[in-house]
Amino acid sequence: MPFVQHGDRFCSWYTSDPADQIPVTPDWWGPPQESGWPHLGECRACHERGAVYEVPPLAVDVREQAAAFARWLREAISDRASRREDPAFVGHRADADVALMGWHGPTELIVMDGRGGAPERVLRCRECKSASYPCRTLRMVAAPYRFGSPGHREEWL
Repeated sequence: MPFVQHGDRFCSWYTSDPADQIPVTPDWWGPPQESGWPHLGECRACHERGAVYEVPPLAVDVREQAAAFARWLREAISDRASRREDPAFVGHRADADVALMGWHGPTELIVMDGRGGAPERVLRCRECKSASYPCRTLRMVAAPYRFGSPGHREEWL
């Protein structure tokens, strides 16, 4: 979804037509713009003059934190499943926890704060949509594993 910046305020332009994703109507006067989308012009959402805004990429530490959590939880589940006490229960529990990890995996979204602030990229739970990653469900799945598996971090509680 393309965005347009008007000073300290932002608009979004959405259309379902993949050929119509240009968020500004280019100026007919002035020097030609670089190839690709026009960068300045009239916003197609609010009809004010603005500049195309590219949302910065997701912060590296956010992506690394999500990967570290998923890696730790997979290893903790695998370690617990390899133990011999009550193998049927442990096996079923491990299968359920792995399924929950799949359903509640991270997805990258672009969100706006609703007050005209700059849009940003965030990681959200694929199932819960509005929850940050890891979501409450995955934090609850991980809770019993934190005692027997080294590497758990306080921010994952």
